[in-house]
Amino acid sequence: MCRLLGWATRVPTTLLDLLGEGDLDDFTELSCKHGDGWGLARARAAEVEVHKQADAARMSDDFADWARGRASDLGMVHLRRATLGLDVRIENTHPFTDGRMAFAHNGSIFPPASLDRLLSTEAQKLRHGNTDSERYFLAVLSHLQEGATPAEALTESVAEIAADGSFTSLNCFLLTPDELYAVCRFDPAAPLDDEDADYFNLRYRVSHDAVVVASTGWGQNWHNLPNGSLLTVQRQSLDLSITALEDLVGAS
Repeated sequence: MCRLLGWATRVPTTLLDLLGEGDLDDFTELSCKHGDGWGLARARAAEVEVHKQADAARMSDDFADWARGRASDLGMVHLRRATLGLDVRIENTHPFTDGRMAFAHNGSIFPPASLDRLLSTEAQKLRHGNTDSERYFLAVLSHLQEGATPAEALTESVAEIAADGSFTSLNCFLLTPDELYAVCRFDPAAPLDDEDADYFNLRYRVSHDAVVVASTGWGQNWHNLPNGSLLTVQRQSLDLSITALEDLVGAS
């Protein structure tokens, strides 16, 4: 279980300037519960840069430096809460990357090894940890290796995993040098334990200069992203689209 935050802005912007002091503090405090690692990805000219640590963001001077002092016009942050008995270590910390794109997930797919059937031989060789989330990314990467677009790769991977029904949430972000993709796909009947009823909801908000997409638990003035949909925002232009995943399956 995790928290996600993604953004696209017209000009490079720090998280502090994008969110404001109050919202940045509220998001960071989510690591009281989601304190098993944090990671940040930023789009560069033709690749993505990933920086992550296996500790709590609220206790990390490194996180504060990145959030308050480093600007980007396209990026995402992940706060991890380890589930399924998976280790707290850097190899299991999101975002996962192949250098060209980055991926972060909120939810559980069980058992993690059930995803191995979806991975190409080449993608299997890229696995460093033992999480379901990294395998999810490598399933997406396998479709990309076969020539799929990012939207197609996400849609096909979600459909394949959902066909088995053994998941709580497939919510994820995929960051490329040109776009931010956000999948909202969760099981409304999944057990939430002590979580809020809207724990797996994704929300977004749009201004003239920015698009922000995030998990629940902080901030105001959000629009809900429908369950079973894909949000795409283009770098710099901030062109935004929201499409039902079932429509994309039919079109691919």
